[in-house]
Amino acid sequence: MHKNEYKIGLELLKNESEQFVSNIDNIAPNIKVTDEFTVSDISKGVGIEKAFSLFKHKYGNKISATTGPNYYGFIIGGATPAALLGDWLTSLYDQCSPLTDVTNVLENEVIEQSISMFGLSSDFNGTLVSGATVSNMVNLAIARQWVGEKQNYDIAKKGLINSNLNIKIYSATPHSSIFKSLSIIGIGRESVEFVGTKKGRESIDVNSLRQKLSENKGVPCIVIGNAGTVNTGDFDDFLALEKLKEEFGFWLHIDAAFGGFANCSNKHKYLLEGWNSADSITIDAHKWLNVPYDSAFQFTKHTKLQSKVFQNGDAPYLDNSINSYINLTPENSRRWRALPIWFSFQAYGIDGISEMINNNCKMAEKTAQWIDNSEYFTLLSEIKLNIVCFKVRDIMGFSTETFLNKVNGTQKVFMTPTNYKGEYAIRIAFSNWSNNNKNVDELTSIFNDIASSL
Repeated sequence: MHKNEYKIGLELLKNESEQFVSNIDNIAPNIKVTDEFTVSDISKGVGIEKAFSLFKHKYGNKISATTGPNYYGFIIGGATPAALLGDWLTSLYDQCSPLTDVTNVLENEVIEQSISMFGLSSDFNGTLVSGATVSNMVNLAIARQWVGEKQNYDIAKKGLINSNLNIKIYSATPHSSIFKSLSIIGIGRESVEFVGTKKGRESIDVNSLRQKLSENKGVPCIVIGNAGTVNTGDFDDFLALEKLKEEFGFWLHIDAAFGGFANCSNKHKYLLEGWNSADSITIDAHKWLNVPYDSAFQFTKHTKLQSKVFQNGDAPYLDNSINSYINLTPENSRRWRALPIWFSFQAYGIDGISEMINNNCKMAEKTAQWIDNSEYFTLLSEIKLNIVCFKVRDIMGFSTETFLNKVNGTQKVFMTPTNYKGEYAIRIAFSNWSNNNKNVDELTSIFNDIASSL
C-alpha cells in the first residue's frame, strides 16, 4: 500500500464515473446475475489497478442503472450531481462522527434546514439514520417508551419481559418496515390492529379508528398514519387525526418516507395539513431528495424520551450529552450522511427540489392518463402524488403478471408488482430527478407494443 495509489484510484474513479453517467440511459435498470458464483483467491494482493480490472471483469457488466430515469421500482430516486459530490467527499474525509465537531455542526444545520423545508413546527428535533426502516424503528422505540411511562414503567431500564404492559397499535395500511420495526423493538408484528379504510382508498377511516380508541379509552395507544402509502401514494387525513388526538391523547407516528416531500409542492402540500400534530415522523432522503443510499430523516418532539432509549452506557470517551447524535440513534459509528444532503440543499435549494417533485408528479399524471385511455389497462387508484397503480383489464387474454414480466424482460425499464386490495397489480414510481416526458413516451410505447403483441 502506497500513497501514490490515491492518484491511481482517483483516475480510475474519474474514468469509470464519466463512462457510467454518460451511458446510464442505456444500461439495464435491473440486471439479474445468473452466472455461477466464484470466490477470488486473496492470499496475495494484486494492487489497486489489477483489483479494479478484476472487478470490471467479474461484476462490471452486472451493475444496474437503478439511479437512472428508467427505474420505476422502489422509490429510490437517483443521485444528483451535488449529492454525489457530497457522498464522494464523505468517503474521502471519513470523519469520526462522535469525535469531530464539524460533523455534528453541519448535521445540526441540515436538520434545521429540513425542518423548514418540510414545514415542521419548531418543537420537532431530528436526526439522520440509514433509511425509513430505521427511522420508523427509532420513532416507534420512542413511542414504546412513552407508552411505558404513561403506565409508570421505564422500558429502557427494565425491558419488556416482565412488564405486562398493554400496548395498542392501530394503522390502516402500514408499510412492511413497520412490522419489522415492531419485531426488533420487542412489541411484535402481530401487535398491529388494523382499522378500516375509506372506500376505494388506503387511508384511515376515522370512524373505524374512533371505535377502536373508544373501546380502549384510557389505554395509551400508538396510531401509525401514512403520508404516501406504498401502493398508491395515499395520505391519511391528518386534520381529522389531530382532532381525534385531542380527544384520546394517543401517540401519532407518521410514516412519510416519500410523502413528506409533498410539502415542497404548492399543488400537493395540502395533503400534509395537520401533520404537525404528530409526535414522530419518518422521511427518507435517499428517496425523493435523490441523495445516495443510505440516508433518512427521523423527527420527534420527544428528544428526552429518545435519549432515554438510545443513551450509551457510561463510557468516558463518548459524549454523554442527551443532544449528542450517538445518544439519539442506534449507531455509535455514524457515516457523515449529512454532507450529501447539505450539498443538495445548497446547490438546488427548496425551489430546485420543488421543481423535481412537481416534475415527477406531472410524469405520474401523464402516465395515468395514458393508461386510463388505453384499451388494455385499468387504473386502480386516482393519482395522489407520484405513484401509478394499474392492472391489465380482465377482458384481456393475458394476465397482469405476464405483462409485467414481459416489460421487465425488455431490460429497458423496470417496475415492481404489488398487491392492491387482493389483486395482482403493477406500481410505477416516479422519483428520479432526471425523469422527463421522453421517458414517459418511451415507457408507454413499450406498454403498447407488448400489450398488442400479447
